[in-house]
Amino acid sequence: MSTEKRHIASLRDEYAEMTRQRIVAAFVETLEDEAADDVSMAAVAKRAKVAERTVYRHFNTRAELFAAAGEWIEHNVFSYIPFTSPDELPDIFRKLCRRFDHHPHLARAIAMTRAGRRVRAGFRRHLIDQHRKAMAPLVQHLPAKEVRQAEALASYLNNVLAWNAMREDFGMSSAEIADAIEWALTTLLKDVRQRDAAAARSGKTGKSPRKRSTAAKEQA
Repeated sequence: MSTEKRHIASLRDEYAEMTRQRIVAAFVETLEDEAADDVSMAAVAKRAKVAERTVYRHFNTRAELFAAAGEWIEHNVFSYIPFTSPDELPDIFRKLCRRFDHHPHLARAIAMTRAGRRVRAGFRRHLIDQHRKAMAPLVQHLPAKEVRQAEALASYLNNVLAWNAMREDFGMSSAEIADAIEWALTTLLKDVRQRDAAAARSGKTGKSPRKRSTAAKEQA
């Protein structure tokens, strides 16, 4: 391929990526403004100022667009904050509360609408996996049932759903919500550590759900 053709191809790819990003941004803006259970491709195309067929050219299915929007929101709006210990979660949630305050309509749409839940499905799975890994050192001796409970509570306390419920149902400010979640998480983690230590002393060490599953397969 000649230099000129490579240059033209590069410009074409650059334009295509710009169009793709414009479509994703238009979807997010529509979700934020309308907070509807559904966001149509026609509405996205209109806001992005492209033909509807252009949207489908870049995203074959609605699921692809929802996934791309989830990644865009995670990287450009609320931003994933990495962590390795559950003790970091109260401070992380406090930072997220401030970000939710900057985009309250989008945060609510993600928490409450059907479209929003589909958008956040991908990064929620990622966050749940990170919570599970962070909690692992604290629950080494607990029964599988209590491990699942601890992981679930830690994950869903550190969640936009908690922020939205406390904000709408109790009229709490983000600072108050962050204080409440810190209280809840600190209490949970203290209790988990005590339970795990007691289980270790008793010698009745439980297996993690994953280990139990592996053991069951081996027996089969």
